[in-house]
Amino acid sequence: MTSTKSYEKEILKFRAERETRLRENDRSWLALAGLFWLEEGNNTFGSDPSNDIQLENTSVPAKVGIFQYKNDIVSLKINKGVEMSCNGLEARSKILHTDIEETPDFLELGSILMVAIKRGKNCLIRVWDRDNPGRKNFTGLKHFPINPDFRITARFVPYDPPRIMKIRDVIGEEYEVEFPGFAIFMLGGKECRLEAEKTDNGLFFNFYDPTNGNGSYPGGRFLNTDAPTDREVVLDFNMAYNPPCAYTDYATCPLPPSQNRLPVRIPVGEMIYRHHG
Repeated sequence: MTSTKSYEKEILKFRAERETRLRENDRSWLALAGLFWLEEGNNTFGSDPSNDIQLENTSVPAKVGIFQYKNDIVSLKINKGVEMSCNGLEARSKILHTDIEETPDFLELGSILMVAIKRGKNCLIRVWDRDNPGRKNFTGLKHFPINPDFRITARFVPYDPPRIMKIRDVIGEEYEVEFPGFAIFMLGGKECRLEAEKTDNGLFFNFYDPTNGNGSYPGGRFLNTDAPTDREVVLDFNMAYNPPCAYTDYATCPLPPSQNRLPVRIPVGEMIYRHHG
C-alpha cells in the first residue's frame, strides 16, 4: 500500500509542477497572445491597426517601430519616444538573436513580451501577454485516473547509426530530427512500437493513440523518459502530457511521426484542455 501511495504521490507532484509553470511563468503557453510571420523587408508593429503586426494591448503605443527581416536576419528599430527593453536593458536598434540561438533576445513592452523565432525557412515574432486571459483564468488541468498498469518496461532497440527522420509541425514546416532507436512493448494483447527522440537527459516520445479527440488532445501527446538501461526503458503513460498547441493557437508544435500511432487506447495521463474546432 505504501508503494502505491508513493507512486501516486510522484505522479501528482509531476502534475502540480506542470500546473505551477503554466500559471506562474510569464512565458508559459497560457500567456501566448500572438504569432506573426515576418515578411522580407520592414514589418511595422504597434497597437494601431495600420501596423503590419498589430499588438492589441492598451500598454502598447500606436507606433512602436519595425522588425526588419533581410537575408535571414531580424533587426529591431524603435521609434523615438518609445521605451522598450531587450533582456532587461533599454532597446533602440539592434540585430536580434532568435530562439534557436543560445541566448535569445526577449523584448519587453508593458505587459507584452516578444521574441523572434525561426521555423524552417521562416522567421516569426512570438508574443506573450502577462495579463492574457488564458493565463489569468487558468483553473488547472484535467487527467485520466492514475493506473499503474500503464507504467511499462519496454525493450529499447537502438539504431546504429541513429536515424534522421523528417518531422512536420502544425504550421507546415519540416525539419530533420535524430532518432537513436525505438521502444517496443505489449499492451492490450497487441505489439506496440514508438520511435524515440534523444534529449539531454533521456528520451522523448511524441505519439498518437485512440483516445485522441475522445478524451485526450486530438493532436497527440508527449512523454519523457530516462535514458535506457540494459536495453530497457520505462514508459509511464500516467505522465503523458499535452503539447503546447493544446493550450493556445499560437504554438508551433511538432506532429507525431506517422510510425508513432499506437493501436490501443492510453486512458491515462493528461486529458484535453479546451475545445478544438
